[in-house]
Amino acid sequence: MARFTRLVSRLLPLATVLVLLNGCSLIDRTPPEERMAKQLVFTIADETRQPSPFGDGAGAEETQDSLIRKILNLHGLKKIAEWPIRALGLSAVVAEVRDRSTIPDVIELLEADERVESVSRVQTYEALGYNDTYYGLQDRVLVGDLENVHGYAAGRGVTVAVVDTGVDRGHPDLVRRVAFAHNYVAHDMARFDGDEHGTAVAGVIASSANNEIGIVGVAPHARIRVYKACSEAENGRATCDSISLIRALVDVVDHRPDILNLSLAGPEDPLVRRLLSVAHQQGTVLVAAVDPRRSNVSFPAAMREVISVGTPGIAGDRADPDWTVVVPGSEVLTTTPGATYGFKAGSSMATAYVSGVTALMLERSPGLSSAQVREQLRASAERTVNNVPLLNLCSAVTGEGSDQLCTGYASQVVPEARPDSGVH
Repeated sequence: MARFTRLVSRLLPLATVLVLLNGCSLIDRTPPEERMAKQLVFTIADETRQPSPFGDGAGAEETQDSLIRKILNLHGLKKIAEWPIRALGLSAVVAEVRDRSTIPDVIELLEADERVESVSRVQTYEALGYNDTYYGLQDRVLVGDLENVHGYAAGRGVTVAVVDTGVDRGHPDLVRRVAFAHNYVAHDMARFDGDEHGTAVAGVIASSANNEIGIVGVAPHARIRVYKACSEAENGRATCDSISLIRALVDVVDHRPDILNLSLAGPEDPLVRRLLSVAHQQGTVLVAAVDPRRSNVSFPAAMREVISVGTPGIAGDRADPDWTVVVPGSEVLTTTPGATYGFKAGSSMATAYVSGVTALMLERSPGLSSAQVREQLRASAERTVNNVPLLNLCSAVTGEGSDQLCTGYASQVVPEARPDSGVH
C-alpha cells in the first residue's frame, strides 16, 4: 500500500501537467473573422410547435429546444449561440458549418425548411462662449453659435443610443453623460473604455459643457446609452459582425431610446433591417452614416426609415438626395480615450453631429416624428451640395428659416451629477 501511495504521489504532478496541456489545447485561437466566415444566423418562431415537413420526428408537440437540435442535425450544423428576439416573436440561432465553402448550399436548404423563418450568413460592418478649453478650436461651420443655440435646447431629457465600439466612460467630458453601457462582442469582452471610435462619436453628441475642460457636445445634457457591437483592431479599424449588431439592436428595441446613432455601414441583413423597422415604429429616430467607399447602396443609411447623413464630398453619388442630410465631416475635434482629444473626420462624425442636433430638436418638440425631424433638418439648409441640403444648426433647432434667432441668445449650461454607467 505504501508503495502504491508513493507511485501515485509521483504521477500526480505529471497528470496535472497533462490536464493543463489538454485544457490549453481546447482553447479556440482561430481569429474571429475566420470563425465568422463559417457561421450563419437563422431564426424560428419563438416557442414554436410546428410539425416537420421533412418527416424527421418533429411533431406538433415538439419543444423549441429539440426542434432546434433537429434542424442543426439535419443540416450538419454546430450551435454557437441562441437568444430571443421578443419584438419579432423569434428566436435567433448562430450556427457553424464544418466547411465554409458549403455555406451557400446550407443557406439554400435552410431557406427551404418551413420551420426556419429567416437565414443569413454573418455580415461585417465598419464603423464610420463656453469656458471649455478647446471650444475655440471646434469647427465653426459645425458648432456655429452653439452657446446661443443652447439657450433654446441642450438635449435635456433626451436619450441617444450609440451602437458602436466601447466608450471611455471615465473621460472627463463624458463621465456625466453615459447612463448605460453593455458589451455584445464575444471576442472582445475585456476592452471597452479604451475604444476610440465610440468615444469620438459620443463626444461629438454629448460632451459636457461649462466644466472648464475640453470641448462642448452638440447636446451636452443628452444621455448616452452605449451598446458595444464593434471592436477595434490595432490599426484603429473598427468593425462589427451581424451577430453582435443584432444582439445590440434587440436591447435597443427593448429600451426604446429617443435616437439611435449608427456611425457604421455594411451589407444589408434581413434581421438588422427588421429590428430597425421595429425601433422606427416605436418612435426612435434612426440616424445612420453614408459609406463613401460603397458604389452601391449604403446600409442601413439607405432604409427609408433612416435619416442618412453624408459629408459634402460623398452625398450626391452615395445617397438619395431626397432623404440625405449633409454635414461637414472633416477636422472634427472630439474626445479620445484617456482624457485626451483629437481631430477626426468622416461621415461617422457627421452622423454623430446630426444625432446631437436631433436631441436638441426633440427637447424643444418632444412629439416630433422621424419624418418631421428629417423634414426640419432639410428645411434648415441655406444651400445645397450636389442637390442635398447642408444642415444649418440654429434653423434646425428653432424650426425657423433663419439663424438670426440664435444671435445673442446665450445659455448657462451647468454640469450634472454623474449617473451609474457600469458595464452590464
